[in-house]
Amino acid sequence: MTAPVQAQARGRSQAWAELAARVESKARAWLRRLPEGVLPDALFAIGVAGFAQVNLVFQLDNSTPYGPMPAVVASTLVATSVLALRRVTPLATAVIVAVAIAVPMLAAPLTVTLWGDFLPILVASYSVARHSERARAVVGAAAIVAGLVVVFLRNPESGTVGNLPFVAVPLVACLVAGRVLRARARSQSDDRARAQQLEAEREEAIRAAVAEERARIARELHDIVAHCVSVMVVQAGAAEDLLDRDPQQARAPLQSVQDTGRQAVGELRRMLGLLRGDHARLALKPQPGTADLADLVDHMAEIGLPVELTVEGSARPLPPGVDLTVYRIVQEALTNALKHAAPTTAHVVLHYDDQSVRVSVQDTGQTGGAGGAGANRVGHGLIGMRERVGLYGGTLKTATVPGAGFAVTALLPLQAAQQ
Repeated sequence: MTAPVQAQARGRSQAWAELAARVESKARAWLRRLPEGVLPDALFAIGVAGFAQVNLVFQLDNSTPYGPMPAVVASTLVATSVLALRRVTPLATAVIVAVAIAVPMLAAPLTVTLWGDFLPILVASYSVARHSERARAVVGAAAIVAGLVVVFLRNPESGTVGNLPFVAVPLVACLVAGRVLRARARSQSDDRARAQQLEAEREEAIRAAVAEERARIARELHDIVAHCVSVMVVQAGAAEDLLDRDPQQARAPLQSVQDTGRQAVGELRRMLGLLRGDHARLALKPQPGTADLADLVDHMAEIGLPVELTVEGSARPLPPGVDLTVYRIVQEALTNALKHAAPTTAHVVLHYDDQSVRVSVQDTGQTGGAGGAGANRVGHGLIGMRERVGLYGGTLKTATVPGAGFAVTALLPLQAAQQ
């Protein structure tokens, strides 16, 4: 075979392969577009139609007074082929089957029993009960019963009282089976929908819990890192100023930088221990609270921010979350004062009453104007304070006080925190 002939043969083979692939693709797409169950029902209908036609051949002969043979074949073919749509249009299927079986009986009575006609009636009865709502199922069952009544009245041999159970029992069994299976399928569908809803709610709760935990960790890390780094920056700047004038005096701020750095490392190690769940292996320091405010005030005084602490009312233990929130608010407010309002002093007031605890931090730094301390303090620190206070149903107010610095006031209700 020459090369051109071989190339031509390969071209034809490739063209046929592409045509077959396109046909297969279109066939698959067409099958995917078919309603669910149509293909198996169509195959089932073909089988029933074949059985019905064989039944006609064996039970009917020229002496049977049933009308023209083509009419019998056509009516049976209609009654069986329509079963292909028994799930798509169950009511229409039941009505068509009943009409196809009953109409020929009006033309001429049938003297023999055709199982090829009775089987479509049973299938249509089950289908209309299984795949239709109650009202449509009742209409379909009524149509089938009406068709059977016509058959009984026109068939003197089959239409006897003795034959009634042989028709009624299978018919009722198919109708009841259809309704029972429909109820069970609906119950299973409801259970699946309920399970999916519960799963979605669980996933949403998990996402909300993760987001809340991330926000809590972010607040903690901000408070720890911002405070310690701010102190270290201020002390490093003070040491730098003293290095040329009085190197010996520079030791104190440098020592403070070291102490603050170790404190930051310890706090971060504690946070990482909480995240890893190493409660059993790590001796973790407890969360700070109002009992540690005096140490915080002394520490801030040592690094250059004189702070006065006043406690009003009867001091008492607070819920752990509120206790930590009060400490972090004071820490953040004093850190902001150290960064943005130096040189300054600060006054912390912790007020207790029967219903709430109020903490107020006010400094005497420079305020006002676009470049004032108050304008510079709007950032993650104040956002974190508002989030902390909002968790316990409290309120946070921040304001610049003309001639008196910047004030932060948080009011935390105790009853809401204890619930």
